[in-house]
Amino acid sequence: MKLLLAGIAFGSCFCCCGLGMLGRLAELDVRAPLPGFPSSVRVVDLGTVLLPPGTPPQRARNYEWKAESLSPPQHFLAYGLSEALTQELEDEHAALGRRLRYRSLGPERFTYNAPAGCTADMRCIYEELMRTNAEPVHALGERFVTSIRERGLDASQAAQLILGFVQRIRYELPKDEPFGIVPPALVPAEDRGDCDSKAVLAVMLLRQAGIDAVLLYSDPLAHAAVGVGLPGTGTRFRHGGRSYQYAEVTAEGWPLGMIPPQYDKPRLWKVLPLGERQDTAG
Repeated sequence: MKLLLAGIAFGSCFCCCGLGMLGRLAELDVRAPLPGFPSSVRVVDLGTVLLPPGTPPQRARNYEWKAESLSPPQHFLAYGLSEALTQELEDEHAALGRRLRYRSLGPERFTYNAPAGCTADMRCIYEELMRTNAEPVHALGERFVTSIRERGLDASQAAQLILGFVQRIRYELPKDEPFGIVPPALVPAEDRGDCDSKAVLAVMLLRQAGIDAVLLYSDPLAHAAVGVGLPGTGTRFRHGGRSYQYAEVTAEGWPLGMIPPQYDKPRLWKVLPLGERQDTAG
């Protein structure tokens, strides 16, 4: 994530994978055990999303994750896209790279020509991916919205549920994707993504659930995370008169407000509200 005078050059994000922390406790509804789970394990099943309708079930990725602050903590969701839809999203992403003259500079380094009105960050790339991936991500988000409404979850519980799912997705640095990012709909469809790939998905899902969320971005630290506009303790960043709680999405178990020590440098972060003017965090 380094700025070049001839364009904009970035390096992909890295993370402190494998670090787990326990969150706080809350009470939620109980569902019956699912096939494949021990009979003693109570599981909340959010269902299966296959796009478009008629997509073979074999295309689905099965996710089992724990939201330690919820009771029961175990959750299940399946999500899959057809080969044709996957290819369409990949082709759109590649076309964006060609339009902006994306060029790889080696492992985790690249350059591109920013569109008019864009600054030295990835804001315009993130916004375009949110636009082109809106429909398949919305279908995924509906599973969370339905579950949240049926169970009467408050905003904090809903955020923990969504963030736990995104944290569960396997961390992987993109190798060949333009701009070093996996399109948000492909992150759960392929069970992979780095820090900003997963953070963009999380922002989309949180907003669909009615939770104010922004993308937190640090060029010097080569990292991205999510800011959640909810009350709470821990690390927070301010933007536009609002305060956002830090949310780590690269590894499982990180509670809201807990920031990895190597990233606890507030002056090196920016808040990217995506759709509004950017500002410096602090």
